[in-house]
Amino acid sequence: MSKFSLGSTALAALLALPPQPAWSQQALEGKVVGTRLTHCDFKPGGCAGTLTLEATGTTNPVEIEVPLGTPIRQGAGQVYLPALRGKTVSVVLAVDKAGKTARSIDVKGEKP
Repeated sequence: MSKFSLGSTALAALLALPPQPAWSQQALEGKVVGTRLTHCDFKPGGCAGTLTLEATGTTNPVEIEVPLGTPIRQGAGQVYLPALRGKTVSVVLAVDKAGKTARSIDVKGEKP
């Protein structure tokens, strides 16, 4: 068997595999009704924990994991996770089997 046919066979086998499950990305907006801090270095992106969001258009609160390094912005400034309680935010998040994980958080309608 030539190298070309072996490569073609391997490629055909790879293409025949079902797609692997991956995380999907979505955005949610709503009011933060709770935060839980698990770690904070008191520097931008230095807080980790969870936030509970009353998402617009839903009746049940949504719990979102906020990993260390997640950018949390209010205008041009940075905000710490505990300061989000009571604020309206827009969250870009990844959704997978483990749950919802924030990729970025922006505070809406307020000046720093």
